Amino acid sequence: MAQIQTLDDTDIRILRELQQNSRLTNKELAARIHLSTTPTFERHRRLEREGYIKMYTAIVDADRIDRGFTVYCNIGFKQINRSLTDEFREQANSWDEVTECYNVSGDFDFIMRVSVQGMKEYQEFILHKVGALEYVSRIQSIFVMETLKQSYGVRL
Repeated sequence: MAQIQTLDDTDIRILRELQQNSRLTNKELAARIHLSTTPTFERHRRLEREGYIKMYTAIVDADRIDRGFTVYCNIGFKQINRSLTDEFREQANSWDEVTECYNVSGDFDFIMRVSVQGMKEYQEFILHKVGALEYVSRIQSIFVMETLKQSYGVRL
């Protein structure tokens, strides 16, 4: 398990700014956190190196590419063990429709966020991919009607 290190106020300000706009230049970032460019650059690289910053990405508007039909899909297994969990992890990672997947406690074993074109594509996904796995016993679909909040950062 990774060792948790204490972040100081400047580190937190850097992370906050980058969560809002990861395309800031070092000069822009330094101006926003009120620090000169060299220490800002060094801190930014350290935060990357130590794993506080996992990656940089572009957030694509799913509606604009006709993949805005979002479904949370709860998956229950007949039995759960390491081998089945590993197999499911591989499968879920290979499915382009799945944008998030979590192993959870409670009534279900996994929750997936699925983004597709519409109901027909979702039905095909369930029938030919998830439903084809013999160890899956239950599937519950929760259809998103409206997104009220969508945040990609974490509270700092």
